Amino acid sequence: MKISAYKWLLTILFMATVFFYPAAAEQNLQTPAGNLEITIVDVVNNYADIGLASFQDSLGAAEKLRTAIEGLLNDPSEENLELAREAWRTARIPFELSQVYAQANPIVSDWIYRVNAWPIDSGYIDYVEDENRKENQNIIGSTSITVAGQAIDVEKITTELISQQLHMPGGDRSKVASGYQVIEFLLWGNDVSGVQEKGVEEGAGKRPATDFDLENCTNENCERRGEYLYAVVNLLIEDLQEMVGNWLVTGKARRALLANPETGLSMMVSGMGSLALGELAGNRLMASINSGLPISEQDRFSNNSHISYLFNARGLIGTYFGEYFSLDNNLVAGASIADLMASRDPLLDEEFRTALGLAMARMRLMVEYARDNEAYDLMIAPGNEQGNGLILDAVYSLVDLARVLEKFPPALEIGQIPFRGSVELDGLQRHAGPGGNE
Repeated sequence: MKISAYKWLLTILFMATVFFYPAAAEQNLQTPAGNLEITIVDVVNNYADIGLASFQDSLGAAEKLRTAIEGLLNDPSEENLELAREAWRTARIPFELSQVYAQANPIVSDWIYRVNAWPIDSGYIDYVEDENRKENQNIIGSTSITVAGQAIDVEKITTELISQQLHMPGGDRSKVASGYQVIEFLLWGNDVSGVQEKGVEEGAGKRPATDFDLENCTNENCERRGEYLYAVVNLLIEDLQEMVGNWLVTGKARRALLANPETGLSMMVSGMGSLALGELAGNRLMASINSGLPISEQDRFSNNSHISYLFNARGLIGTYFGEYFSLDNNLVAGASIADLMASRDPLLDEEFRTALGLAMARMRLMVEYARDNEAYDLMIAPGNEQGNGLILDAVYSLVDLARVLEKFPPALEIGQIPFRGSVELDGLQRHAGPGGNE
């Protein structure tokens, strides 16, 4: 049986996450305590190299996604639609691994809303319900739309129109018109599974390939839908090209880090803490528990949220141990925070490794349950003790991990940059969930 490229990549990277102790860590253990050859400059340089590699992978995967979308638009069959969906899932892997960079690097955090803003208002882009389609109150179904009281001509769909006028006009984050989630919605269609008032059921969006078929069009506007999909994937590629440039030797992001290596190291630690605490534990996992609705998921149209969250966490491993496995299975590795910590505070290094191992184990249990038992959008439903408990176990472990990270700046003799928190964690209390933690 031929295994798909996505499933092969997922298997390789999932195994690297399950057995989280990375290849670079074996070399780290061979570095004698007190070795002064490893410098902060070395660590920050390697971090920048890994950033470059992850964004290069993201760009390459997005280009393959565009090729798959071209195949779908040229021959809108169910088979080609599934190939495009698979290419989207693959493209998410390196990008989600890079999310740790968006938490403390201003150049990345200012850019991230162009490519990964969510949740999206589906009805702003395309039809959602029959009445929405008939009224033509969306970009694809209209030649002109009104946003914030201003009429916008959308007759000709271009990357410039999307980026300059339609995406978050006036800073309105409810009007998302570009990025991975918009492509996801266009490939899968709206997903109402897990929505209480419509009956709890498992499944992703069910858009038919004929929504792109000019000769056998369903749900109207097939030509415009294809034009929008092609424009938005091209815009994603342009945005990723820009970010790759930022991590080259002369790039702005790399130069900003190396201008003051100690501050660069502080940003690395802050990025890890902010991802573990505010973003992953709070804005992604806890937010979905608090709302109990699929709209709070990141990749809700494809039911891919749990996979993306797993690779967010895997990015913490890469940052600490200074390693990155590319999509073609090449290893980028070098000096790491682990090297510095092992020489300066071995006990804190051990404490962090233990906390990281526990967090990854609980993330893995959550993901395996979503994969083998019920989809993530059902796990978050109110009253689902098993599903809620597994997610909360992961939340608690990530919060504990962030507490260990707060000890890093004094041990590394660097400045403390506060971790980003999340209102979603306000009032969080311990529980005795399926994992048995108190």
